[in-house]
Amino acid sequence: MLNLVPTAQEQLKFLKNIQLILQSGSFSSTYKFALLISLSRLAIEKGQDSGDGLALEYKDIAEKFIELYWKQAVPYTFQEESKLILNQNNGKQAAIVNRITLLRQTYASLGLLRRDSLVWFSLLKDVARTVKEMPVRYLQNISSQNFEFLYQLEKCSKQLILLPQVMYCLRQFSEIIEELCQKRWIDYIRKNSSNVPILNKLPNLEQFMFEPNRNQLNAVAHVLVELQECKCFYCNRPMKKGNYAVDHFIPWSMYPSDTGHNFVLADSSCNSKKSNLLASDEFLHKWEERNETQDLIIVDRISVLGFLTDKERSHKVADWAYSQAKENGYLLWSNKL
Repeated sequence: MLNLVPTAQEQLKFLKNIQLILQSGSFSSTYKFALLISLSRLAIEKGQDSGDGLALEYKDIAEKFIELYWKQAVPYTFQEESKLILNQNNGKQAAIVNRITLLRQTYASLGLLRRDSLVWFSLLKDVARTVKEMPVRYLQNISSQNFEFLYQLEKCSKQLILLPQVMYCLRQFSEIIEELCQKRWIDYIRKNSSNVPILNKLPNLEQFMFEPNRNQLNAVAHVLVELQECKCFYCNRPMKKGNYAVDHFIPWSMYPSDTGHNFVLADSSCNSKKSNLLASDEFLHKWEERNETQDLIIVDRISVLGFLTDKERSHKVADWAYSQAKENGYLLWSNKL
């Protein structure tokens, strides 16, 4: 049976259903937000723009959970000497966060943890089990009724199988879903009784929970300076020390997940002008070629800093981003503008 791309009306209904879950669903932890973000990102990385269903491995969903919670499983500093690991659950701390918090005491970065295959696969297995037993089972519950528009629970014992048209909608509305989930996630953290006394009026929570770590990006810059011979990726001019920035080639605003192959080094001027735009096709080809020729170096030197370094995954994200640009008439940036 041919599964057609959803109509505009069907896409709008899908988005309203996502909104309904976030507004009317019951939330005892932040797992449901993490699950929606994970499904959206995996639809981009593993899917395509068709009306077909998509089968996702629980270990791949677990990996996304670990990436999301790794950043948040460190103490949030709210005064000069006061720190607190944010509570992600209505009662005692969420199990996944506890597990990651313990591992962070041994592993300085997510990249180093991934390299310890026995521990990494054990963690994936445990998180996958929790994801399947908790948020997957309850995500689509509204007023004690299971509202199955993303997947049918009875068919998801071994894999999570997205229903026809869902993959397409997740890819179409990824940026909106990310923004909605992050906002509700932050609201949940702020309203959690364990966190309220500290977070009531403090800024920068969004930056702490979701944005790239500045120290890690500085470490990436040291790698890219050598890789690019201290020349700007876009204008190819020599750069002075301190007059450059790590740029997300596929803008963070489009796909807010760090991957090692997505980083390039740009001088301050090009970085500022490109901002949140996609670069023109000539730079896309240059970036893809760079990733092909320098793949081993990127994997070896950037993965230890804590970033996922999967070239194929990065290129799948780029395919999605540029297809979105073409379909929606996004302006592409060129340094000749």
